[in-house]
Amino acid sequence: MIEDKKIRVSKAMNSALPRKLIEDFTIDAGEAEVLTLAFQEKALLMATDDKNTIRACKMLKIDFTTAIAILMRAFEKKFVDKEDAIIKLQKLGAVARYKQTIIEDAKKQIEGS
Repeated sequence: MIEDKKIRVSKAMNSALPRKLIEDFTIDAGEAEVLTLAFQEKALLMATDDKNTIRACKMLKIDFTTAIAILMRAFEKKFVDKEDAIIKLQKLGAVARYKQTIIEDAKKQIEGS
């Protein structure tokens, strides 16, 4: 996708901001870099599942979404069928640090459709 120019690789212009974000929000360098780019580029939306990065987004007034929200939207728009949505939700539950109630609520929404 990079070769097709569908994804653009960028680097943060401000090298001090990622370090400050790491210190202030206890986030990893990758999250700090993405937050810096979102802020720098005035991004309309940023995707993250990291609790502290979400907190930083709220404080910096950067709109964000999560993998579960993307999955639910894909299901609503019928890009993913019910069976695949549940499988993908189970995978997210296994690899991400979501509260069990969030996974259960999403599963109920999928199954109720």
